Amino acid sequence: MSLTSSPLPVAAERRRGGAAAVAAAVALLALAGLCAALDGSARQLVANLGVLGLAAAGGFGCFGAARRTGGRTRRGWAALAVACWSWAAGQAAWTVYENVLAIESPYPSLADIGFLGFPVAALVGLAFLAPPGSGHATPRRVLDALLVGCAVGLVAWVTVLDPVIGTSGNSLLHAAASVAYPVADAVLLTVTVLTLAQTRDSPLRWGVLGAAVLAMAVSDATFAYQIAVGTYATGSTVEWGWRIAFCLLGIAGTLVRGGPPTEVQSSPAPRESVRAGLLPYLPLAVAAVLVALEAAGGVGLDGVEFACVAALVLLVLARQYVTMRENQELTRAIQQREVQLHHLAFHDPLTNLANRALFLDRLEHALDRAERTRQPVSVAFVDLDGFKAVNDTLGHAAGDALLVEVAGRLRGALRSADTLARLGGDEFAVLVEQGDDATTAARRLLGTLRDPFHVHGRSVAVTASIGVATVEAGQDTGTDAATRAATLLHRADVAMYAVKASGKGDVAAHTTALDGEPMDRNGRHTVRRVRPQLPEAFADALHRGDVQAIYQPVVDPVSGRISAMEVLARWTHEGEPVSPSTFIPACAAAGLSGQLTALMLEQGCAQLGLWNAGLAHRRLRIAVNVDPTEFGDSGLPDRVAGVLRRYGISPGQLALEMTEIAVNNRPANAVDVMHRLRQLGVRIALDDFGTGYSTLARLARTPVDTVKIDRSFVAHIDHDEQQRWFLRGLLDLARHLGLRTVAEGVERAGQLHELRRQGCDLVQGHFIARPATGAQLTPAVLSDLPILAPHLRGMRASETRLAAGRWFRPASEPG
Repeated sequence: MSLTSSPLPVAAERRRGGAAAVAAAVALLALAGLCAALDGSARQLVANLGVLGLAAAGGFGCFGAARRTGGRTRRGWAALAVACWSWAAGQAAWTVYENVLAIESPYPSLADIGFLGFPVAALVGLAFLAPPGSGHATPRRVLDALLVGCAVGLVAWVTVLDPVIGTSGNSLLHAAASVAYPVADAVLLTVTVLTLAQTRDSPLRWGVLGAAVLAMAVSDATFAYQIAVGTYATGSTVEWGWRIAFCLLGIAGTLVRGGPPTEVQSSPAPRESVRAGLLPYLPLAVAAVLVALEAAGGVGLDGVEFACVAALVLLVLARQYVTMRENQELTRAIQQREVQLHHLAFHDPLTNLANRALFLDRLEHALDRAERTRQPVSVAFVDLDGFKAVNDTLGHAAGDALLVEVAGRLRGALRSADTLARLGGDEFAVLVEQGDDATTAARRLLGTLRDPFHVHGRSVAVTASIGVATVEAGQDTGTDAATRAATLLHRADVAMYAVKASGKGDVAAHTTALDGEPMDRNGRHTVRRVRPQLPEAFADALHRGDVQAIYQPVVDPVSGRISAMEVLARWTHEGEPVSPSTFIPACAAAGLSGQLTALMLEQGCAQLGLWNAGLAHRRLRIAVNVDPTEFGDSGLPDRVAGVLRRYGISPGQLALEMTEIAVNNRPANAVDVMHRLRQLGVRIALDDFGTGYSTLARLARTPVDTVKIDRSFVAHIDHDEQQRWFLRGLLDLARHLGLRTVAEGVERAGQLHELRRQGCDLVQGHFIARPATGAQLTPAVLSDLPILAPHLRGMRASETRLAAGRWFRPASEPG
C-alpha cells in the first residue's frame, strides 16, 4: 500500500512540495522575525501562538491528504492530523497557563497530555501508512520500536535524568513525564527508520516524514532535559525543532495527490537489511552495559530502572516469539513454493499437461525399459492447423482458451498409460507404449478435433498435422537414452512436417526417406541439414574470429535504463546465418565450448572496455554464457582474471551464466571453481530458473547471486492468473535465497507491467530491446538514458527523455 491511492508523478510532487516548502519557510521567517523584534510577555505570546498555529496548520495539511485518499492511507493521514492537533491542544493549554493565567506552567500538566498524545497518534498513523508487508511485519516493527524506546529511556534516566531529578527533589510523576518524552520519540523515530529501510514506496514523502519525526525528537529530548534542570524558556531555540516538524508534516500532506480510493497491491518489500535488523539491539546493549556497571558499583535499581528492565525483558521475549513464528511461516511458505515449483517445472501452466522436460524424461525411461522388455516405443508429434489465425483474429486470450479445450479433447482420446505433453505454442506430443499402435492413436486424436470449438462465444474449427515415429525392439541401441529420446522426437517432428507439406490435417509415419528431405516450419524443402563437416567449419570460424558477439540489453523495469548486456554468439557460414540452436550443440559435441566462451568473453570485455571509457560510472555489466563443463576447469578463474585485467574491467561487471538443468550435471570440482570466481568478484548467474526443480537442493549449495527466470513462466502472466501466482512463487523463492532476478522472454507490455508490479529486478526480451551489435548500441549506452518509453514505466511521456536510436523501440511504439 502506497502513501497515496493514486501515483503522483515525480515532477508534480516536487512542484507541489516546493510551493508548500516556500510557504513554510515564509511562515518560519516571519515568526523568527517577530520573536526577535519583541521581548517580554509579547515575545512569549507570539512564540506560543506561532508554534500553536504551525501545529494546527500541519494538522490541516495531513487532514487534506486524508480527505483526498482512501482505505489505510486515509486512516494513516487522519491519525497524523490528530497527532498534530493533540500537540496543538497541549500548546493551547500551555499558552493559557503562561499568557492568560500568567503563571508558570506546572510540570506535568494538562499540556503534557496533549504533547504526549502526538507520538501515540503519529505511531498509529505511520503504522497505517507503512506497506503492510508480511503478517508479522507490523508487530515486529512495533516491538522493535518499543525495545528502542525503553532502552533509550533507561539510558536517559541513568545518565541524565536520575541525577538531575534526584538533586532537585521532584516527584515520581515528574520523573515519569521526563522519561516519557525520550521513550515516545525513540519509538516513533525507530518505526520511521525501519519503514524507510524496508520500503520502496514514496521515498520523498517518507523522507519528509522522517525528517519531521527527527526534528520533533530533538526538541522533545531537549525540552525534557531543560524542564528537569529548570532552564526551559518559551521562545528559545529548542522550539525550532517543533516548528520545523509541523512544517514538514504539512509539506508531506501536500505531496499526496487525490484520486479514487482504490486498493493497490503493494510490490514485494525488499529484504530487511542487516543494519535495520541490528538497530533495536544497539541501544539495548548500551542499556544493558549501564545497568551492569551500576550493579558492579553496588548501586541497586530504583523504581524507574526496574520498570524499564522488566519491560525490556518482556519485549525481548515477545520479539523472539514473533521471530520464531515468522520463521515457521517462512519455512512453510518455502515448502509450499517448492511443491508448486515441482509441479510447474514439469507441467505446462496453461493446460496443466506435461511439459517438454517431463515428456523427455518419461521418454528416456520408456526407452530404457523397452531395451529390457523388447517392446516398441512410439511418439506422436501434433501441430495444430489454423491456430495462428485464431490467435491473430481473436487475440491471445482466445488462443489460450482454445489450447485448453484442445488439450482436454486430446487427453480424453488417450489411455491413462500414455503421456500427453504440450511442447510449446500449438505443439503437443504423445508417448505411446505398452503395445498400442501409435498410428491408430494418432488418428483417434485427429478425430477428436473434427467438431468445432466454442471459444469466447465464437465457433472455431482447427485440425492437426500429426507425425508418428517408432523405435522397434533392439533398434538404435548403443547410445544414451537422452540422445535416443531427442532423435525419436525429431523423427516424429519430421513426419509431422511431411503432413504439413502434403496438405495438412492427416497422420504420417516417419520413414528413412524423409530424412533426406528436410523441411522448415512452413513445409518448404529449403533448410539445409547439419552437414558432417559443420563442426570443422565452426572450429575454423572460431580460429579466424568469424563468430561475432552481439548484445541484448537487460533493463531495470522501474528506471528503464540498461543494467547489463547479454553476450550472444552469431555465425554466418557460406553466406547464410546459422541458428545458435544448430551450431551451439555442434560446438559442444566437438568439444569447442571452451573456445567459444573464450572468444565471447574476449569480444564482450573489449566492447565493455570501450563503453566504460565513455561512461562516468562502471555500473554496466555483461553476461557471458558458459557451458557447465567449463566450471570443472580449475584454470577458468585465472583466464577470466587475465581478460578482465587486459581490458580494465571491474570483476563485478562480469557475470557468467549456466543453465539450471546443468547444475545436476556439473563437474565434481565446479563449486570450488565457482567460489574462486566469486572471490575474484565475478558474478554467477543461473539461466532458465524454474525448469530444474530436481536441482533445488544443490542450488542452495551453488554460489550463484542471480537467477534468470525462464520465458515459459513469463509467457502468459499478463492474462493468466495461475501463471501470475507461479511467477510470484519463483520470485519469492529467489528473494528468500537472496538472489537477484532477471525475467527473460518479455514480448508484451502487459508482461512488463506485471513483472514490474511483482518486483522483478531486471527484464529482457524483444519487447524491451532486440539483440544488436556493439556499434548499434553505443549511442544509447553512452547517453545513459532510459530506453523504455515513459508509459511503460508508469510515467507521463513529458517527464523524461529517451535514449536515441530505433533498435530498442518495442513493436507497440509508433514510428
